[in-house]
Amino acid sequence: MAACDQCGDPVENKNSAGHYRDKCWGCIEGVADEETSHRETCDDADCLICTVP
Repeated sequence: MAACDQCGDPVENKNSAGHYRDKCWGCIEGVADEETSHRETCDDADCLICTVP
């Protein structure tokens, strides 16, 4: 089993290609809380990413 690159805990989740992720889910969620999303920074009214629910 793979180990998290950030904290060393076991990585049980796989990505859509079936490969183990580089980080455990706890570390992924921690980074996601700190990162700014595209929707928070986009000013384009016609943006296809922002208009999809």
